[in-house]
This record gives sequence, structure tokens and C-alpha cells, in this order.
Amino acid sequence: MVDAPTSRPDATRRTPPNAKPKIAPPPPPPPLVADRRTPPTRPAREIGEMAVRTAGVGLAVVSTAFAAYMISNAERQPQFAGLEHLAIYSRPTVIAARRIQTQVADQRGKIDFTPVGSIGEAQSEAGVPGFSLLSVRSGVALLQTPNAIIKVSAGDLVEGLGRVTALERRGENWALVATGGVVIGN
Repeated sequence: MVDAPTSRPDATRRTPPNAKPKIAPPPPPPPLVADRRTPPTRPAREIGEMAVRTAGVGLAVVSTAFAAYMISNAERQPQFAGLEHLAIYSRPTVIAARRIQTQVADQRGKIDFTPVGSIGEAQSEAGVPGFSLLSVRSGVALLQTPNAIIKVSAGDLVEGLGRVTALERRGENWALVATGGVVIGN
């Protein structure tokens, strides 16, 4: 019996002894000068970027000029629904003056159209004669009455003034609020 050849692990790497060695094919010839494509030069790329930047800046300037023109012309009638409400931001004094003129001319309703920030005239409170508030600390006030200086707090009964309901801050001064009136401190 003839032994069959066994495969060796290095059989794929070995070449048979009578095989010719393989020669690498020659490299392809270089392309002709006319066939070569050169990448775009740097100045051409910079010109394109410059054109895009110039167009962007130009559009920004034109849109800003258009917005300024639309806001500055307050006499023009609005062309879009609701634009008259946005126009208050362009010229508040002109718009407010027109609203007041419209209110006086209209007088149909009892709605107050004055701007929100208006408070009205300051109300002066007349103090109770003969009483003055000297100081307030920790909820206790020193009150000068026609007869003496006394300490009072909320809930106390003062002769000639009534029951003290509160000690409160009004602006920079303290106020003693009682059933018989208000005494403002200095």
C-alpha cells in the first residue's frame, strides 16, 4: 500500500521547484501633459469665498436699511395686520400722543388707555393733629401724643387716635395706621 502524501502547513507558501518566478508588471506610462487635471489654484478658491462673504454682508446691510426705513416712517399706514401694535416700539411718544387724542375724541367707553407705567398723582395723607411718629423698631413705635411720648404696637388703644391697626413702611417713612387716622413719621 502506498502512502498518500499528507499536506504540510507550509505547502501554500512553497512553490514547486520547476515553476517560474512571477515578475511584477511594468508600471503604466505617465499620462500626457494635456491629460493631467490640476486642482483649482488657491486664488480661485479665495475669490469664490470673497464673493460669498460680500454677498452676505450686502444682504445684511440692505435688510438693516429696510428695517430702519419701515420703523422711522410713523405717518405711513400699516400694511400688515397688527403692525400698529408693534409700532409702539419705534416711537412711543408719538403713539401715546395719538392714543390720548383718540381717547378724548372717542369717549365711547370707560376703558383707561393710559400706559401701564403711569401711577397718577401722589395722594397726600394729612396726619392727625397733635400726634407725631418719632421712630419704629421691631414692630414697636415711639409716638408723641399731646400729653406724652408712649410706646405703641399693633392692637394697642391710644387716646385720641383709636386702635392701632398697623405699622407700615410708606416710601422712605414709617406710618402708624389707626382707626382715627394715619400718623406719618419723619
